[in-house]
Amino acid sequence: MRSTDRDGWRVRREELPVSELLYVLWGRRGLVLCAVGLLVLAVLLFSLLRGPDYAAEAVVGITPQQQAAGGGEQEVFAEEVLGAVATRELLQQAARRAGWGDRVEEFRRRLDPEPSVTQDGRAVLRVRFRGDTPREAASGANAYAGLFVERVNELGKDRLAGGSLAAGAELLSAAAPGEAYLSYHPVLYLLLAVVVGVVLGGAAALLLDTRGNRWRDARDAEMTLRAPVLGVIPDHSALERKE
Repeated sequence: MRSTDRDGWRVRREELPVSELLYVLWGRRGLVLCAVGLLVLAVLLFSLLRGPDYAAEAVVGITPQQQAAGGGEQEVFAEEVLGAVATRELLQQAARRAGWGDRVEEFRRRLDPEPSVTQDGRAVLRVRFRGDTPREAASGANAYAGLFVERVNELGKDRLAGGSLAAGAELLSAAAPGEAYLSYHPVLYLLLAVVVGVVLGGAAALLLDTRGNRWRDARDAEMTLRAPVLGVIPDHSALERKE
């Protein structure tokens, strides 16, 4: 349904066809390009400040004295072991062994130990570490994993954390610099910035565009009525009010 008033044609449309949407975006292409450009610039600056970010992983196997019944219990057991072993002292020693010195907090932010269960039902700890170089990433993961194994075996002799469980640990796979991978992909973030920029810019263009309320030219009328316009009558109502 359409309605008019003295200020000109006003149109209410329940849907916006793709062709009309493209027409609006093209008319506001400057706004869309500006939104895309700002987001791309932000991603480039973030990538420049952040620099390369590599991740490496070492895997530690954890063996309970009495084998748990299922994978769920194995994962709970691995979490209990991590909670008992992952002390501040262990973190400090790992940071020093990896060459981070007293930068313990930065080392902690780059560290991600995750208890899990393998396909054969074994409890493991996956130690991931992010570094500026592949060697730094592998060194951090191996330092923490090695100390974790030593600490678990020490506590396992006296019953872990004073409880009824005893555990042993071994390094299943060490992190290698050649296997480190980029954990941050600038190209993917640039593509995401372009998509988000088009969406935000398009939304802003639709909000700013007044074609939904008033026809600006014959093209607007044709797109709305889905019919060719044979003629256009100029609107002189503004001039008449001034007189």
